[in-house]
Amino acid sequence: MLLPIAALLLTYALTAVIAILAAVALWRPLSILLAELCGTEERSRFWTVWSMVIMIATPMLLVSMRYVATDPTALVQGTVTSALFGVLLALVGMGFAVWSRSPRGEA
Repeated sequence: MLLPIAALLLTYALTAVIAILAAVALWRPLSILLAELCGTEERSRFWTVWSMVIMIATPMLLVSMRYVATDPTALVQGTVTSALFGVLLALVGMGFAVWSRSPRGEA
């Protein structure tokens, strides 16, 4: 059994690692895509940073809404599930935003 504060800190640390890994993996491809869509470097940089904040904040928010377990196994399982769901939710939102603004060829 973990102390409640230790469980909370572990939850946030694990979530931050998962979210930051996803953000780092997407940084370069997303910045290239947004540079093409936005037209200027300043706009592209803003939307890239905004997207990275959303990529990290969404999992943190979802994990914050969960009850923090003090059993290590339940803590890790719940945290990873919520964090990955948050990353997926952020990706779906960003994917839809990019897709809806991307030019499409005539079929």
